[in-house]
Amino acid sequence: MIRTWCSISMLAGFAATSLFAQGPGRHMGPGPGDFDMLRPEFGISRKVVTGAPYSASAVTQFTQTLANGDHIQRTTTAAVARDSQGRTRMDRSIAAVGALSAAGGERRAIVIHDPVAGMSYALDPSSHTARSMQIPAPRSGTGARPEGRAHRSQASVKTEDLGTQTIQGVSAEGKRVTRVIPAGKEGNEKEIDIVTETWYSPDLQVVVMSKTSDPRFGDSVYQLNSISRAEPDPALFTVPSDYTVKQGGAMFRHGPAPAPAQ
Repeated sequence: MIRTWCSISMLAGFAATSLFAQGPGRHMGPGPGDFDMLRPEFGISRKVVTGAPYSASAVTQFTQTLANGDHIQRTTTAAVARDSQGRTRMDRSIAAVGALSAAGGERRAIVIHDPVAGMSYALDPSSHTARSMQIPAPRSGTGARPEGRAHRSQASVKTEDLGTQTIQGVSAEGKRVTRVIPAGKEGNEKEIDIVTETWYSPDLQVVVMSKTSDPRFGDSVYQLNSISRAEPDPALFTVPSDYTVKQGGAMFRHGPAPAPAQ
C-alpha cells in the first residue's frame, strides 16, 4: 500500500524551488501551486515573528496555456495561522497527482512549526500520525553569497517599486521583479521575461498577495483571504493527543517510510 509520509526535512528544498510564492527562480513538479504554501514565515527561513498573530485562508490559482490554446487551471487552498509566540500552522490539501492519485486521491498535509519548543511536526490526519523534527540552530554566514554569483544574477533582474495599497484590510508594500533569461540560456530562441509582483505587509511580516507570469509554466496568483488579527486557538499549534508521534521521515515521499538512522 502506498503511503504519503510528511516531515519537515524536505520543506526547505521545496521552498527553494517554489517560484510563485517566493519570487523569480526555478520550480519543479506538476506546477508551482503545489508547494507555494511553504513560505518563510512558516519556518523555512528559521525566521520567528512574535507579537503579530493572524489567521487566514491562503489561495493559489494556477493557469497554464497549452500550445493548442487549451488551459490547465488549478486552485489550492490552505488554512494558515501564526500566534503571538511565533508558532505557525499550515493545513492544506495535496492534489491527487501521479502516485498520490493511486494512493487514494487527495491527502491533507498539516505542518506545525513551534520555535518555542524547538520542534516542527508534520501531521497525517488519515493515519493519525505525526513526524517530528528538532529545529536546527541557525548557522553563521548562511546569508552570504559569492560576489561573482550575486553580480551575475543581479545583471538580469529589474526591480520596480509599486507603492502601497490595502489588501484584505492590511497595508502592503508592492514591488515588481522582472527576471530575464537570455536567448539560448535554456534552449530558447528569444529572451524570456519572468515577472513577479509581490505585496508584503511590514506589520504582519507576510506576503499577502503575489502574482507571477512565467511563459515556460504559466501564471499564478497567491493571496491571503479572510485575514483575522485575533489570537488563534492555542490547540492549533499542538499535536492532538490521539496522534502517534514518530521521529524523522520524508515529506511527500511515495512508498514506505524510510527506516530511522542508526
